[in-house]
Amino acid sequence: MATTTHRIRTADRTRHEKLAQLLGQQGAILRSRRHLLRDSLPNPASGVLDDEEHSLDAEEQDVGFTLLELTSQTVQAIETALQRLTAGASDQCSDCWSRIGGARLRALPFAALCLACQDSHDSAVVTVAGHATAH
Repeated sequence: MATTTHRIRTADRTRHEKLAQLLGQQGAILRSRRHLLRDSLPNPASGVLDDEEHSLDAEEQDVGFTLLELTSQTVQAIETALQRLTAGASDQCSDCWSRIGGARLRALPFAALCLACQDSHDSAVVTVAGHATAH
């Protein structure tokens, strides 16, 4: 029993270290993307831009904001995973409470859903995005 408990604590500690490392990396990426986005905002004093230049600037900003949002969501997911790890629920699915597989947690250490619930969630998102409804 003591060996199993020690192994679990060691696994949690290892996972915590990995999550903390990921958080640091993603936090640095987030800060970098914020700076890049701020520096790429159009400067009204830069001269007259034609419609094509305005369109390209808007497209670059859209991509920048999308990347910033995705990175922010990743940072949030890692922070939540660290909280779940501290609370002792690090390998439980947030939806069905079943165990999240070890291979999934190795591939995505901040996964909050088991593979079945993630597939279900992804299908629902695709359906909503595609405006399909089930009756």
